[in-house]
Amino acid sequence: MAYRILADENVERATVNYLRKLDHDVERLDDVTGLGRGSEDESIAQYAREHDRLILTQDDDFFTDLDVEDTAGVLFQRDQRLSTREVGDAVHEMSQYLDQSDIILEYISRNWL
Repeated sequence: MAYRILADENVERATVNYLRKLDHDVERLDDVTGLGRGSEDESIAQYAREHDRLILTQDDDFFTDLDVEDTAGVLFQRDQRLSTREVGDAVHEMSQYLDQSDIILEYISRNWL
Protein backbone atom coordinates (compact mmCIF):
# COMPACT_ATOMS: atom_id res chain seq x y z
CA MET A 1 0.00 0.00 0.00
CA ALA A 2 1.21 3.52 -0.72
CA TYR A 3 1.48 6.35 1.78
CA ARG A 4 0.29 9.92 1.42
CA ILE A 5 3.23 12.03 2.56
CA LEU A 6 4.05 15.68 3.19
CA ALA A 7 7.83 16.04 2.95
CA ASP A 8 9.24 18.74 5.21
CA GLU A 9 11.66 21.30 3.78
CA ASN A 10 14.67 19.37 5.12
CA VAL A 11 13.86 16.28 3.02
CA GLU A 12 15.89 16.14 -0.18
CA ARG A 13 14.03 16.50 -3.49
CA ALA A 14 15.73 13.30 -4.66
CA THR A 15 14.05 11.46 -1.77
CA VAL A 16 10.67 12.89 -2.76
CA ASN A 17 11.22 11.84 -6.38
CA TYR A 18 12.32 8.34 -5.36
CA LEU A 19 9.27 7.87 -3.13
CA ARG A 20 7.07 8.96 -6.04
CA LYS A 21 8.74 6.33 -8.24
CA LEU A 22 7.77 3.80 -5.58
CA ASP A 23 4.12 4.98 -6.08
CA HIS A 24 3.78 7.02 -2.89
CA ASP A 25 1.73 10.22 -3.09
CA VAL A 26 4.24 12.85 -1.94
CA GLU A 27 3.84 16.60 -1.65
CA ARG A 28 6.87 18.69 -0.80
CA LEU A 29 6.29 21.47 1.72
CA ASP A 30 7.65 24.24 -0.48
CA ASP A 31 5.33 23.21 -3.32
CA VAL A 32 2.16 23.55 -1.20
CA THR A 33 0.26 26.80 -1.64
CA GLY A 34 -0.03 28.54 1.72
CA LEU A 35 2.90 26.73 3.32
CA GLY A 36 6.45 26.79 1.97
CA ARG A 37 9.88 27.12 3.51
CA GLY A 38 9.89 28.48 7.03
CA SER A 39 6.29 27.54 7.76
CA GLU A 40 5.48 27.04 11.41
CA ASP A 41 5.27 23.44 12.58
CA GLU A 42 1.69 23.93 13.78
CA SER A 43 0.60 24.98 10.26
CA ILE A 44 2.41 22.01 8.73
CA ALA A 45 0.81 19.60 11.22
CA GLN A 46 -2.64 21.08 10.57
CA TYR A 47 -2.25 20.78 6.79
CA ALA A 48 -1.02 17.19 7.09
CA ARG A 49 -3.95 16.28 9.36
CA GLU A 50 -6.53 17.98 7.11
CA HIS A 51 -5.12 16.27 3.99
CA ASP A 52 -4.41 12.91 5.63
CA ARG A 53 -0.65 13.04 4.99
CA LEU A 54 2.15 11.64 7.09
CA ILE A 55 4.88 14.19 7.75
CA LEU A 56 8.32 13.02 6.62
CA THR A 57 10.93 15.10 8.42
CA GLN A 58 14.36 15.29 10.02
CA ASP A 59 13.01 17.85 12.52
CA ASP A 60 12.23 16.40 15.95
CA ASP A 61 10.05 19.42 16.83
CA PHE A 62 7.09 17.51 15.43
CA PHE A 63 7.10 15.28 18.49
CA THR A 64 9.05 17.25 21.09
CA ASP A 65 7.31 20.63 20.77
CA LEU A 66 3.96 19.48 19.35
CA ASP A 67 1.58 16.78 20.43
CA VAL A 68 2.16 14.10 17.82
CA GLU A 69 -1.55 13.29 18.09
CA ASP A 70 -2.19 16.66 16.38
CA THR A 71 -0.69 15.30 13.15
CA ALA A 72 -1.78 12.53 10.82
CA GLY A 73 1.47 10.79 11.81
CA VAL A 74 5.20 11.47 11.64
CA LEU A 75 7.96 9.60 9.85
CA PHE A 76 11.15 10.84 11.50
CA GLN A 77 14.50 10.42 9.77
CA ARG A 78 16.87 10.52 12.74
CA ASP A 79 20.02 9.51 10.83
CA GLN A 80 20.71 12.29 8.34
CA ARG A 81 23.47 10.23 6.74
CA LEU A 82 20.94 7.91 5.10
CA SER A 83 20.95 8.11 1.32
CA THR A 84 17.91 8.98 -0.75
CA ARG A 85 17.52 5.31 -1.65
CA GLU A 86 17.81 4.19 1.99
CA VAL A 87 15.16 6.65 3.15
CA GLY A 88 12.83 5.73 0.29
CA ASP A 89 13.37 2.01 0.75
CA ALA A 90 12.75 2.26 4.50
CA VAL A 91 9.50 4.19 4.01
CA HIS A 92 8.40 1.79 1.30
CA GLU A 93 9.24 -1.26 3.44
CA MET A 94 7.29 0.27 6.31
CA SER A 95 4.29 0.75 4.05
CA GLN A 96 4.24 -2.99 3.36
CA TYR A 97 3.67 -3.73 7.08
CA LEU A 98 2.00 -0.67 8.62
CA ASP A 99 -1.16 0.95 7.38
CA GLN A 100 -0.87 4.73 7.22
CA SER A 101 -3.68 5.09 9.76
CA ASP A 102 -1.64 3.07 12.30
CA ILE A 103 1.33 5.43 12.29
CA ILE A 104 1.75 7.94 15.06
CA LEU A 105 5.56 8.17 15.14
CA GLU A 106 7.93 5.88 13.26
CA TYR A 107 11.67 6.19 12.90
CA ILE A 108 13.15 5.89 9.43
CA SER A 109 16.33 3.89 9.94
CA ARG A 110 18.44 1.13 8.47
CA ASN A 111 16.49 -1.26 10.71
CA TRP A 112 13.61 -1.06 8.24
CA LEU A 113 15.76 -2.26 5.35
